Amino acid sequence: MRLWMVALATLLLAAPAQAQAPAAPPNVTNASFGDWVLRCETRPTGPRGCEILQSLQDQRRQPVAQFAFGRAQRGDPMRLLVLIPANVTVAAPMTIQLPDRATAIPVTLRACGPRGCVAEADVSAAQLTRLRGREAQGRLEYRDALGADVALPFSTRGFGQALDALSREGF
Repeated sequence: MRLWMVALATLLLAAPAQAQAPAAPPNVTNASFGDWVLRCETRPTGPRGCEILQSLQDQRRQPVAQFAFGRAQRGDPMRLLVLIPANVTVAAPMTIQLPDRATAIPVTLRACGPRGCVAEADVSAAQLTRLRGREAQGRLEYRDALGADVALPFSTRGFGQALDALSREGF
């Protein structure tokens, strides 16, 4: 969860890099599991955090969205954080449609800034089981600012293994 706060701050703050004070580099490790990456970070001034991520890119290899699952500590509920473009309408609900097509996870838009929006959801153990049990695609569904339906796909390939690795890391 701490990594998510860093991602949120990075996304929403559009200040030039030269205006920021230099900071000690974090110790970051990555491990790939299918289409998911386990990312763990230890900062000199804070506790260690881990999350599993999947990034979507367009044909030009530009980032379109990022999905991150994690929790602050073992025993906390699993959270999903989604970073998406700022072109979102808040009038229509946002959902994650799971690969079984029978389950949808409501997603709450939290904040938007010049470089994108952050949305989040609590994910139950049953929903995680559905995600881990399929090698298929889920999708984030929402409406853009012009009212057009948007469906951003994500893969579940490797999700179960990444989730197991996250658990072994204590999260």
